[in-house]
Parts: sequence; structure tokens; C-alpha cells
Amino acid sequence: MGVTALLLLSFLGLAIIAQAQDCSKPIGGPNMNLKGDAILQSTFPDGSKVSFSCNTGYTPAGGSSSITCTAGTWSRVSLVCERKNCGAYPEVENGNVDYPKGDTLYGDTAKVICNQGYNLVGQAESRCDDQGWTGRPPVCEVTTCDTPKTITNGTYDPLKEQYTFRDVVRYTCLNDNALNGAPLLTCSEDGNFQPGPPTCVWVDCKNPTIPNAEFVEGSRPPHRFSASITYRCLPGFEMKGASTITCNITSQWSPGIPQCIKKTPATSRPTTTTTTTKKPSGDAHQTKPWIIGVVVVAVLVVVAGVISYCTGFPSFLWKKKGKHSSPVGPTLLGVNGSS
Repeated sequence: MGVTALLLLSFLGLAIIAQAQDCSKPIGGPNMNLKGDAILQSTFPDGSKVSFSCNTGYTPAGGSSSITCTAGTWSRVSLVCERKNCGAYPEVENGNVDYPKGDTLYGDTAKVICNQGYNLVGQAESRCDDQGWTGRPPVCEVTTCDTPKTITNGTYDPLKEQYTFRDVVRYTCLNDNALNGAPLLTCSEDGNFQPGPPTCVWVDCKNPTIPNAEFVEGSRPPHRFSASITYRCLPGFEMKGASTITCNITSQWSPGIPQCIKKTPATSRPTTTTTTTKKPSGDAHQTKPWIIGVVVVAVLVVVAGVISYCTGFPSFLWKKKGKHSSPVGPTLLGVNGSS
């Protein structure tokens, strides 16, 4: 009985010793550390309870932060720590936000880029830290231009106290002066009006004198900027140059005053005669039929005249008319009397 009791007491003592065993310092999961005074301890009595917290830049994403020492062994760590997400950077009017690393997690950056014609006022870059995005969001302010320059004998409109990006002013000249340069200027993103201001110049082209030419249509003196005249040459003359000329900004006619030059008669080119010797043929010297006909008629007329004269044909005509005289009448009468 005594031995049995002694054995039971021995086993019970061993069990108590085993149950009362201390735990060493626990190791947490990724991105976490012991919390509070537990950081300073190296051993923990049986039944001790400790807690973990996520490191800076990380937040709890599930699981219990506490574990317990039981008989020299810690319970499983179930806490999960994830990288902090700052979320989208606040919107900036007239600007855009760029994320160089493509994300908004702890340690990432956001960069503000202003639209064309706007200037950044403030810090362009912000960093995601444990408290969120650092600094205050910047502002994108519209670019302003200085008042346009005044020009002699000219003016511009509209008149404003302040000109901002893409504002346009128009220049005009006074007292019939001509505008030399661009009439429209725009407030650009560098804070200057572009292009540079024009000038107002006095333009007066002299009346052209073109010998052997006549006015067709166009300007009459005085000839101001952009005036044009059209001429044409008189008959027998041809124009050298442009028929229409225009008064340019330098008070000169462009493309130049033409000339009327007398036309030169066309000269005939010398012809070259080529003689070709051919063998005579049967129709080479054939006379034209109408020439032959004329010759035949002429011969017949002559022959008929000769015959008429020799046979006394004219006397017959005289007798027919009742007259007794004829060129050979006396001779014929003498013959009749003797018989």
C-alpha cells in the first residue's frame, strides 16, 4: 500500500512538473512583432498569453493577435499582416495623377502632372506611408500672359485685365496703314503671346507706266496694300511678264511690272528642193485635154474664115438683103453686059 501510494505521488509530481514547463520567446508570422512588455522577456511561464502587432506599413487582415503558452508550447499564430493600401490619390483639378510603380501600397509614390497650360503649385510627389499619403495635394493653376504689346498706328482687342492660356487677341491698323505680320496672337503655355506682335506700315505703290499697254481692270491711284491691276498689250505687241500685278507690303508691284514687246514677223525657213530624174514614160509629157480643145477650135475658125473669103460668101449675104453692090460687083456686071 505504501509503495503504491509512493508511485502515484511520483507520477503526479512528474505530471505537475511537465504541465508547469516554461515557454521560450515566441516567433510571430511575417511582418509582425511582439507587443508590449513581452518584447523584453526571454522565457514565459506556463499559461502566459502574449499578443502580436503588425509592423509599420502593414495592417491586420484576419486571425487572432494572441497566443498562449501551454506545457512549454505556444499555440499557433493565426494573425495575418498585409501591406497597407493608401488608396487612390485625391483628384487634382486640371491635372492627372501618375503612379510610377503602378500601385498605391505602402512605400509607393504618386506624382501629379498638370495639364497643358497649367502650372504646378505645391509638391508634385507624395508617398504612401503608415498614415496615408504624405503632404497636401498640389494645385494646377492656369498659365497667365502679360498684357500684349502696343504697336504704332495700330490697336488690339479684346482689352482684359488678365490674359490666360489660349486667349487670343487681334491686331488691326489705323489710318489706312497695312498690317505686316500675323493679326492673331495666342497666349501660350510659356506665358508669352505667340507669334510676336505685327507692325503697321504705310504702303503706296506708284502708278505703273507700261508703253504699248492698256488698262483692263483693277485698282486706281492711290494704290494701297493688296491692290491689283490687270493690263494687256496693244495689237502687234506681246506681253513679257505677268498681266496682273499686286501692290505688296514694301510698296512694290509683284511679281514685277510687265513689258509689251513688238512682235517680230515669222521668218520662213529655207526650203530644200530635191530633183529626182525619172525615165520618160508614155504620159510624162501628155498635154492637158482642154488645151487641145482650144487649139482645135481656133484652127477650125481660121479655116472657116479663109474658105468664106475665097468662095464669096459675103456677096451672097449682100444679095440676100436686096443690094446689088459687092466688093467684086463691077467685074461681074461687065461680064454680064458682054454676053
